[in-house]
Amino acid sequence: MSAGAVYHGSLLDYGIIVLYMGIVLGIGFFFSKSDKGSEEFLLGGRRMPWLAIGISCIMSLLSSVSIVVTPGEIYRNGLALGAMGTLLGPFVAIGSFFLFARFYFKIGSFTPYEYLDRRYNPAVGGILAANTLYVRTLYLGTVLFTTAKIFSGAYGWNPLFTIVLVGIIGLVYTVMGGMKAVVWTDVLQFFVLLFGMIAVVIAIACKVDGGVFEVLRYAHANGRAFNKFADPNFYKLTPYIRLSFWLLLLGVFTAQIGNAASDQINIQRLLSTGDWKSGFKAQIVASMSGIPFMLMLWFIGMGCFTFYSKNPDPNLTNADEAFSYFISTQLPAPLPGIFMAAMLAAIMSTLDSGMNSMATVYLKSFHQKYFNKNMTAAQEVRVARIGTVVVGLVAILLGFGLECSERWLAQTAAEVGVLFGLLGSVALPAFLFAVLSRRANATLIWAFTFFSLGEGFASKFWYAASRLAEQKFPETGVLGWGGPLPLKCLLIPLFLGIILLIPYILKKGDKLERYITAALGVTSLGVAELMGVWFFYSHLFITDTPRGCSFAFHLPISLILGFIALRFCKIQPKEKYQGLTLDTLNEKIL
Repeated sequence: MSAGAVYHGSLLDYGIIVLYMGIVLGIGFFFSKSDKGSEEFLLGGRRMPWLAIGISCIMSLLSSVSIVVTPGEIYRNGLALGAMGTLLGPFVAIGSFFLFARFYFKIGSFTPYEYLDRRYNPAVGGILAANTLYVRTLYLGTVLFTTAKIFSGAYGWNPLFTIVLVGIIGLVYTVMGGMKAVVWTDVLQFFVLLFGMIAVVIAIACKVDGGVFEVLRYAHANGRAFNKFADPNFYKLTPYIRLSFWLLLLGVFTAQIGNAASDQINIQRLLSTGDWKSGFKAQIVASMSGIPFMLMLWFIGMGCFTFYSKNPDPNLTNADEAFSYFISTQLPAPLPGIFMAAMLAAIMSTLDSGMNSMATVYLKSFHQKYFNKNMTAAQEVRVARIGTVVVGLVAILLGFGLECSERWLAQTAAEVGVLFGLLGSVALPAFLFAVLSRRANATLIWAFTFFSLGEGFASKFWYAASRLAEQKFPETGVLGWGGPLPLKCLLIPLFLGIILLIPYILKKGDKLERYITAALGVTSLGVAELMGVWFFYSHLFITDTPRGCSFAFHLPISLILGFIALRFCKIQPKEKYQGLTLDTLNEKIL
């Protein structure tokens, strides 16, 4: 196809995609007849093969987010963002398994939040379960948003149409089949995606004169490889560079440990193997098999950049769509249809597992606790299916919101979700404190939660306000929120937080009122902490030009403060920790 031509897909392409979707829905229908209770529907009866579970886990990682963000980020900026996560992350994930998963198998849980119920109390487990419901449903919205990028680049589809279509199809077969449908469709999708990725890698190598070596040479020569690691600025700890080596390195550990602790999507699969040794084998399969897939995505990103640098196409205006645009315009029939089916394989594997796992969180952390403690097996499955529908519909709405955010702030696919997450950092310390220390307690976690909420609100405001000020500066000439932060923005929340905490500290007034004012006070202190960081950096680095805060900037101040506070807490009653901490793992749970 000549450069500049707009490709809308052939009947053969659409026929292959429709056939694939029919097979997926057929698998869901087949397994819809075998679910007799929540354990069967949500965990496959706890007897799923570990190899199939490992493959299923890796398919949830290789979503449209990875397929769009990784090549698109490389096309624009090179390998810095994903390099350490790909090479170091799998080994951190395997080690992190031993921190948490054995406790979940030990208590026979459906979710990690049942562990928090025992370790703290049901209220703490509930608030963190609610946070996960939002954060992971947001992730599903991101999957739908990036799916829209794929089909927009390949076939020119309207993004909102794609979000609705793919969301509903994923919703239907997940509702029908439960965990068994999720796992066995993931196994099918693994091989479809593997074939598709290999085909694209070969096609790029053939399309670029000089093949693989020319792709690697040209990408390196033009700053799309590991060039960032030779830049001294990459090693600075500042919000005014897009990426910082130290924060990326920290992010690898916090992300993988956090996922091992609380990622219901992955944990639910592992629990369906029945015992922790089989779950560990599945984790190894998932972690190690992800590396070659990510390396292929690296090559595809560098290859698309090389090809379109040497063969400019005026119709390609968005780097996040380069991969899918290459597929639709450069691969011979029927390969575009086959690979778009492979794309759908990765997308559906994430949607099905995400919807199923979030329905599990709702059923076990909320419905059975607060609405119906004596549910029959049929009622459990019905509620889980209703929960799946609700999660799917909310994910579609969030996909719409992300599409609007991208246009408002001129964001890349890698940056687009930053405004929507507020409490994502709360889960990691709650679980870490629980497994590491007998001093961990509910009061500390509540304080950390509200502190992180304030910190989160302030950080999102910093990001959005400074980015907008930076964009408008050429027209207005005003620094605004992109300039040095006024001192009052730090002092007002700081003094407000201290004043609101006084009644709680002095134990004055009604108990409920003290708790409410304390929560507001700690939230205000979280705002003040972030404003202090903003004040420091803005006065240190900004003079006459506004600067926007990086989407990837986040110092672990709250986590450090949490560990300091933990040292001053009392050791909890034995029934709260025996058998539930690392140093008492082999003891009986009281």
